[in-house]
Amino acid sequence: MRLAYITNTSLKESSGGGSGVNFATYNHLKDSFDTDYYLINPKPDVMSKIKSVLRKRFHLKRDYHHFSERRLTDVGNQFEDKKGEFDAYFFHGFTQWISTQPDKPYYCFNDACFATYVEIYNDKNEFKKKDLDRIYKKEANWLKNAEKVFFRSEWALNETKKAYNLGGNNFLNVGVGGFIDIPKEDKYTKGFNFLFISREFIPKGGRVVVEAFQTLKKSYDFINLWIVGEDPGEKIKEVNGVEYLGFFNKADKKDKKDLIKIFENTFALIHPTLKDTNTLVINELSYFGCVSIASDRFAIPEYLIDGQTGYLIKDPRDPNELRFWMEQLIINPEKYQSMRVKARSNALQNNTWAIVGARIIKAINNY
Repeated sequence: MRLAYITNTSLKESSGGGSGVNFATYNHLKDSFDTDYYLINPKPDVMSKIKSVLRKRFHLKRDYHHFSERRLTDVGNQFEDKKGEFDAYFFHGFTQWISTQPDKPYYCFNDACFATYVEIYNDKNEFKKKDLDRIYKKEANWLKNAEKVFFRSEWALNETKKAYNLGGNNFLNVGVGGFIDIPKEDKYTKGFNFLFISREFIPKGGRVVVEAFQTLKKSYDFINLWIVGEDPGEKIKEVNGVEYLGFFNKADKKDKKDLIKIFENTFALIHPTLKDTNTLVINELSYFGCVSIASDRFAIPEYLIDGQTGYLIKDPRDPNELRFWMEQLIINPEKYQSMRVKARSNALQNNTWAIVGARIIKAINNY
């Protein structure tokens, strides 16, 4: 089968998140199919963006300029230029492609639909309902006509069916892998280093983590809190036991090596997020045998087995609940060790890119 892989992300971008998913997906597809890589990343709709910014400044409802009709049409036109003697198309993501008109069967892969994205990452009351509905309707129709729509979680799949009133007969949850080298074994031996890692310190629960940690450290002075990603600010970096390790780009060999060393020595990942779809870092840390404490929301329960590979917290903004589960890991060493074994085995059996890629390829071959 000859496949055209359509994306808005360069292969040079492969540090993780969406770029990591793009990199991994394409590389698995090209190993099974004759796959051509096409990058389509149009310029912003400047006029629509200016109008949107001005309306926001005056507290007026605005259009969602990133997916303006003009920009979506531009994407559709650029796609027309890429059409060729292919058997099928594979799209990285959903919304940016909803004005394309493929002349062959097409597949797509994403973490969530646009309606779910708006609910989680935006205040939809800032936008005109008519404009959001325009995008919802186009996306629903585009997804309905796809040969297969691949999701990273069952949660996102069901959210899409509900938001767009679709039967989802062409929907398939294939999961998602972590974007880091999988170690041959769990190398953790000692230390009580809790890890908070995120590009966004506040939305992902950074302050709650620090508050829970400070309370816990009064009873367990030997614990530490490592922060990776966005700089939390000087005040937090001055807290006793807190160490900001920096921001790491996995595309950089030294950064990747340093990050792996951190993962090898992490006692537990802490992720009380209120702004997420699925969390790649939970899978990534699980490869190293690391347990996690994270929100019982979004797709997280599909990757974190409560009580077996970590703990799910009901209220991500309650530092007392978070502190309680952090303490449980400290005071129950035998259970903690068994959880490390389970976290690693569960990730290796279900949540690697080799497994996810095989699921996608099998679905395409069964067409």
